[in-house]
This record gives sequence, structure tokens and C-alpha cells, in this order.
Amino acid sequence: MATRLTTILVIVIVGATFIAGLMVGAQRDDASGPVDLIIVNGKVYPGGGAELQEAVAVRGNQILRVGTNREVKRLRRPQTLVLDAHGGTVIPGLNDGRVQLMAGALALDRLDLSSATTIDDLETGLRDYAVDASARPWVLARNADTALLENPTVAPRKILDAAVPERPVFIVSEDGRVAWVNSKALEIAGITRRTRNPEGGVVAKDRRTGEPTGVLRDAAIDLVSHMLPRLTRVEKIAALRAAIDEAHKLGVTSVHSVTPGEEELDLLSTIRKQGDLTVRVYGSIAVSPTIGEAEVAELDKLREEYPDDPTLKLAGVEITCEKRGPELSTCDPAALERAVTLLDKHNWNVTVRTAGGADVRAAVDAFDHVAVSNPAPRERRYRVDDSLLTDGTARLLFGSNWPAASLDPRDALEEAVATPAELLPAIDAYTAQVAFASHDEQRKGTLKAGMLADIVILSNNIFDKRPESLRETAVTVTIFDGKIVYQRPAAATDD
Repeated sequence: MATRLTTILVIVIVGATFIAGLMVGAQRDDASGPVDLIIVNGKVYPGGGAELQEAVAVRGNQILRVGTNREVKRLRRPQTLVLDAHGGTVIPGLNDGRVQLMAGALALDRLDLSSATTIDDLETGLRDYAVDASARPWVLARNADTALLENPTVAPRKILDAAVPERPVFIVSEDGRVAWVNSKALEIAGITRRTRNPEGGVVAKDRRTGEPTGVLRDAAIDLVSHMLPRLTRVEKIAALRAAIDEAHKLGVTSVHSVTPGEEELDLLSTIRKQGDLTVRVYGSIAVSPTIGEAEVAELDKLREEYPDDPTLKLAGVEITCEKRGPELSTCDPAALERAVTLLDKHNWNVTVRTAGGADVRAAVDAFDHVAVSNPAPRERRYRVDDSLLTDGTARLLFGSNWPAASLDPRDALEEAVATPAELLPAIDAYTAQVAFASHDEQRKGTLKAGMLADIVILSNNIFDKRPESLRETAVTVTIFDGKIVYQRPAAATDD
């Protein structure tokens, strides 16, 4: 009876929403009203497997119509802004399923070593950057090739001392698990031959002398990162604004951001109050697998400050299982089950970030247990990150894990798409599916009447079945809430 009642209630709610949508849609589709923006001559993918269209019309901050050029052009009024896609692809605004927004914002100001494939490349990049950033007390770099930093045949401390002898240097690998530091940085952090490995980390030492080599792994990286200069609140807000601008250039209009605390949310709230938060943020708090009642109660209070909102809300928690060895993880199955059960009772959307196959199994078992032990009539949308479930019951979401990896969605799409048939599901994984995960599928993630007008225009038709078409494609226009927030500069021409 309970199951049937729940089903009936769902049908009633969906039915009422559908009827209201028809009423509102009928009002918005009034051709005599203002149409603020139209996009024509595009290869428009509305999302969700829908057929390609040609044009989109926007009124205010919502989609008014998706259809043919003829259907949309007739809505044009004298004040309407017309954007010609010139045959390029038009898709919903991209939604990155996992970033660390504050960490990424702060990393933007560091030297990007992603193009350095040799030690010589790394040294040259550091020397040049040290000159350009001569006023900065530290030389900071990111996205270094992990294999390069793990190379056992090199002496990182000596290399960095030679490249930048007078200031501390701190380089982090692309996966965030290995760092190189020079003698100045080791001295500031108080790391010597007597320093013991922290739990979950390694301070690499020379086998002959016992002195630190300059390589730090996992938790040992914090020994130095905690010594970096602290930014002011104003500087952090400026960094977040720069990160938002970077997202716009890549067509990203929404992110699921994982943060260790409330500071990021507070800074984003300040930007929102200033009217400048032009990316939608679904916040998740990182928690320990051993989280208890008191900590959850504090999270509940914080959630009240950021309720459901199209631009900024807190609704998720992420339990992280960290690798502690070939067969060990921080997520004990029993502890994980207790944590998920506790968080579920407080109506949190739970993500488990796994470190291996055993963690995936433990997470799925915990989710199954909750469904039985706490049969509350609500729709759960739990997530297992860094894993692939192929039993047909899971939805695939794409997330960059920026700044540990590139924010550019093309990287994930290129890796995921092997055949043309896989392109549309991949786009959905970066749009509609991520919106579903945050209970936002009724307002974003697809292009249809009544949805928020978050739209991306690409330079090429990525559906032309050429393997290289995606990499050759750039974002030409990003639209957020019905307004243009990025437009690619016109290419320079010779006079």
C-alpha cells in the first residue's frame, strides 16, 4: 500500500507540474511579447537524446522555443539580439560534475606545467616564471606530469635549487598526489632528515645520506602547503571571479563543487549579493567516513543558510575514501554504512569518492542498506565518484576534478567518445545527467521551453563525424541566465 501511495503521489506531482508547465509555457510562447535573444543557423542539440534543431529563442532568463530557423526567426522583434551560429553546435551550458572551485581558483595564478614533458622543459618553465613573478615570495606551479615527478633517477631538490635558488619552490603533480620542493621550502616547513612520515604520506629521503630529496607524496604535501602565504578575503574573491571567467571560456555554466568547509560558500554568497555570480554552484561538503551526529547537526545548520536556489545551494556531502596502501582504504565498510545511514536520515545527498573496487562495493552496499533501513518516501540520488558501474542502473556523469585535472570539457569528451554514436550520451553526461544528480533537471541541463537559458555556441559542427572535430572546436559564445557572459574575440586579420 505504501509503495502504491508513493507512486500515486509521484504521478500527481508530475501531472500537476506538467499542467502548470503548459499554462506557463502558453504564456511565454506569446509571439507578441518581447524576445530578448535568438540563436539561428545552428546544429542545436537540446539534450536528452532529442533530435537536432536549428534555432533557439530566449525571453528573459528562460528558453522560449527550440525549433527551426523559420519558427524562431518569426519571433524576432526590433530589440531582439540575434546570434548567428554559422553552422556551429549549440548545446546546453556545460555542468562539471566535480570540481574544487576554491582550490582551482587559487591554482589559476600558478605556473601551469601541463605542457612540460621533460626535466629540461620543467626547469626552463620555472626559470622564466620566476623572472616574470619576481615579486612573489613563493614560486608555485601546478599540473606537472606525475610520471615526471615520480622519476627515481632525478634529484628534484638539486634541480629546483639550481633553477630558483633564492625563493621557495612548490610544484604539485596533475593528480595532486606528488610534489617537488626545493631547499628553501623544506627549511620553511621544518622538514629535515629527522622528519617522520605523516599518516598517509611520504617524505622521500636519500638512501645514502638520509636527507629529504624534495619529493613529497600524499599527506606529506600538506607539510609544505600549510606554509604557503595566506590570501586575504579580497584576494580570494578576486581569484573566484577569475575562475568563473575561465569557466565561461570553456562553456561551463554550472559546477558541483566539493569544499572542506563553509569559507567557499561564504565567498560565493558575497559575489552573488554583488550580482556577479554567473556560474551555478551546487555545493558539497567533504566529510570523514567517521562523521558523527554532532558534525551532521552543524552541517544541517550550514545547509539552512544555502537552501535550494538556481545559482548557489548546499545539498551534498562527499565521503572520501583515501588509498592507504595496495589493499587498504580509509573507508571501512561498516563505518561507511553508518555514515551513509546517518547522513541519509538528515536528508543529505551522499557521494562516496572511492579509492578502489572494494570501496565501490562498500558504497553500493551502504546505499542498498539505507534504502531498507530508512524507507523514507524521497528520491535518493547517490553517487559513487571515480568508478564505473555498468549494471544498467547507474547514470554516467562527467566531472573534471579540477584543479587536479584540466577544466576543459573537451579533454573528458575526447577520452570518452570513441565513435560518433557516443557523442550525444557524452554531452548528456556533462549536462542533463549532472543536473539530474543535483535535483535540477526541471530547470537546467536541456534546452526546452521554460528551462534556464544557459547555452553554449561552439565554433564547429561537432556532429560531422570527423574524429578531430571536437579538438578543433572552441567556444564562441557562453550564455548564462539569458545574458552573454563570454564571446570569443574575433581572429586578427592582416590589413
